[in-house]
Amino acid sequence: MKNILSLSFWLVAFTTLLSACAPTDNAQRIISDLDREAEARKQEILSTPTILDQEKFNNIYYISAEGNDLNDGLSPETAILSLEHLNSLDLQPGDGVMFRRGDLWRGQLKARRGVTYSAYGEGDKPRIYGSPYDAAKVGKWVETETKNVYMYDGELPNDIGTLVFNHGQQHAFKVMMIHEEDGSTLHIETREPFASYRDLKRDLEFYHDYRGDKHVYLCSTEGNPAERFSSIELLTKGHIVLAASGATFDNLCLKYCGSHGIGSGTTKDLTVTNCELGWIGGSIQSESAFGRNHPTRYGNAVEIYGGCENFMVSNCYIYQIYDAAVTHQHQGDVSTPLMMRNVIYSNNLIEDCVYSVEYFLGREDTIQSHQMEEILIANNIMRRAGYGWGKQRPDKETPAHIKSWSHHTNNATNFVVANNIFDRSTRDLLNIAAAKSESMPTLQNNTYIQHRGASAGSWGSEGKIYIYDDTVAKSLEEVFGEKSGKIVFVEE
Repeated sequence: MKNILSLSFWLVAFTTLLSACAPTDNAQRIISDLDREAEARKQEILSTPTILDQEKFNNIYYISAEGNDLNDGLSPETAILSLEHLNSLDLQPGDGVMFRRGDLWRGQLKARRGVTYSAYGEGDKPRIYGSPYDAAKVGKWVETETKNVYMYDGELPNDIGTLVFNHGQQHAFKVMMIHEEDGSTLHIETREPFASYRDLKRDLEFYHDYRGDKHVYLCSTEGNPAERFSSIELLTKGHIVLAASGATFDNLCLKYCGSHGIGSGTTKDLTVTNCELGWIGGSIQSESAFGRNHPTRYGNAVEIYGGCENFMVSNCYIYQIYDAAVTHQHQGDVSTPLMMRNVIYSNNLIEDCVYSVEYFLGREDTIQSHQMEEILIANNIMRRAGYGWGKQRPDKETPAHIKSWSHHTNNATNFVVANNIFDRSTRDLLNIAAAKSESMPTLQNNTYIQHRGASAGSWGSEGKIYIYDDTVAKSLEEVFGEKSGKIVFVEE
């Protein structure tokens, strides 16, 4: 982002949304009202026009599904065709790249420093999929010797996070193995013996032998997957966008990858606006991280891992993410203090992710001088943490709308969480902790919706666990200074 807006500008009450969620005795009516408000926000985001001052760009390159890589790309009539060719261009800071609306690319975008990537034309946002192809139309599903188990005949060497059927109507369950001390292996969910695809039994469970024969095996009790489904997208390991400092991503649709939608290390001036990001994550990050006897999966919609300054994610629709919708994070020691400054997450609709917002900065056993400053989480609708396809993860106790991980120091100043709606979680509504009480964020004018008696979350410098009951309003005020929050109980 070139000229980031001041925090004070964003602390404007989101009057329409909050009035729709004013507390009453009828939680179901409030949720129904919120359903309508969220759908309206979704449609608004999906139909956002491209509003960019193109006269400020040095050069504008156009890319379309009817382009030709022999073209110069400097006009819609001479658009280029492929991501591969786009990635090879010598783009300079101040250049722009415009994808034609309604078109689809598959692969990875390697962003260049200071370049804006957006959309031109009419219709739906241009789509970039991490899935290499639609496996209902490309390749074959071959019946194996095991009843109801089919093998996809294409070799897939990069781990698959999951399979998405019919554009999100259904998805597969990824079977991984628990490795016992005696050498036996168990199904990650059922704890039944599991050694290979031959042990697949339940409909839409799959096993990816990415280290062996590199094939995906799927249990389909209703016949051949290619005949059963009109589309099958593969969440292949890898990021859809490799970000860069000074880059802007606007009005893009990024879907179907096993790692991150937009991923970056230490970055400055990164802006993501008016984008759709969905069905991301689930690939194996490590076979034995944290001393576990089973693989660890990962995948965020937008992630900075490292330091950042002027980082904005605004007016985006983000859904069905294995880990976090948005995150700035770092774990481990570095040679110099690491700073995260001027971070804004605003006006987003986030649904069915394990974490809506995740952040952490340094464990107690690593460097203590890392710092966060000027952090604002404002005017977002965050719904159903842990309700999405990420519920298949083995650590069922982790979901939260804000996840800070209590084992991190999280040093912070001027950290504000304001005018958001936090709508239910399968675990914590909020998980916000820091080593020092003065590093805790200030909460203002938020709406909280959760099942009575469920977890309100782990809060404070001591990581105390709070229950979502009649004391929760008092606890929010004592821990976060939240005096104007709206509390809604969903009765069992």
